[in-house]
Amino acid sequence: MGDWSHSIVFVVLFCILVDFVKLMIELLGRGEERTFSSDPSLVTAVIACRNGAAQLSETIADLKKQLPAEHILVVDDGSTDDTSKVARALGCQVVRFEKSKGKASAINYAVYRVKTPYTLLLDDDTRIGPALIPTSLLSKDGHDAVAFHVLPDRRDRGGAHGGNFLGRLQRYEYGKSMEIGRRFHDASQSVSCVSGAAGLFRTADLNRYHHLHTNVFQGEDLQRSIIHLLNGGRIVFANETVWTVAPWTWRQWFRQRLLGWYPGQYHQCANFLRLMLKRGVSWRVRYEMAYNLYMVVSDPLKSWSIVAIAITPALRWWGPIIYLLYLVFEVYPWLVVRIPGTRQRSSVFVLFFYPLYGGLNTVLRTLALPVWFWFRFVTGSMRPRRGPQDRIK
Repeated sequence: MGDWSHSIVFVVLFCILVDFVKLMIELLGRGEERTFSSDPSLVTAVIACRNGAAQLSETIADLKKQLPAEHILVVDDGSTDDTSKVARALGCQVVRFEKSKGKASAINYAVYRVKTPYTLLLDDDTRIGPALIPTSLLSKDGHDAVAFHVLPDRRDRGGAHGGNFLGRLQRYEYGKSMEIGRRFHDASQSVSCVSGAAGLFRTADLNRYHHLHTNVFQGEDLQRSIIHLLNGGRIVFANETVWTVAPWTWRQWFRQRLLGWYPGQYHQCANFLRLMLKRGVSWRVRYEMAYNLYMVVSDPLKSWSIVAIAITPALRWWGPIIYLLYLVFEVYPWLVVRIPGTRQRSSVFVLFFYPLYGGLNTVLRTLALPVWFWFRFVTGSMRPRRGPQDRIK
């Protein structure tokens, strides 16, 4: 093999080592599960919704078991279906925009009108089921926001097929993020992403920081959480399971990652750097922000290495070795992550496919960089749109 071949192998082995060290740090550094009490009278639920009539009735029915209808505010963000009609029929407060403002702006508009001290942000397809709203973590323990244990639904509902293989893959992926990643950062009150599917915030904080949000849809929940951390917010994790609808076809999944999630991560790179260098933050925060920035560099190198190994006969034998290394690293997390309510592990088919799934995510993150550039500087769809206008129609 030539020098360039040795360089490829070195890059791959170095990246594998970094990923392994990260996994061990987070597995061994997880915090204990938090205890809390719930007082729903302190909470208003805000649901920013566009064309969600098919999902909304079940979401609101779940909520009404804990909150009165007048404490549920639905923002119809330019829907062309019966979203407003469904919400009004269920007794909720409803605000409708004839033209879409975007999810972040719709949330800002609604929160400005919330009268309770705490706001529960929900997606229109989130089922909270028996999950408690952990208000005491804010009212008594002094934290500023709470992330829930969010998982893709196991059922087939609303046209979605949560029981297929892609659904099982995503449940394991989300579960790993919750059981390992969220619990690791919970130990220092520094959870860096409160999922847009469900999150509890202080209403005053959402109002205080709304003008700092760029109002870009991609990664809007990540950006909201990072802004809280940049302003000294303490974000914790409550192991209360809520269920959301995830992509059930590979085409939907590719669109979610390539056009949504990963451009949203690149959109936050400057904030990652600010948070990493901010005085007084936990080492866990610095570590995660450093890893996020490391991925910006390492993902293209990994993707290039994957292609080089695949097309170079002398290197192809490294492919099975790399796969087996990642498979071995995945066994312990697979043993740890259980499906809430059943305590079952994901299937062994998920375990054996997951290293390939991780590689596919790496390639998509690489491809998302030019997508972000296109959205940010060419089409302008990811250009910041800050200002007080998001609170008025």
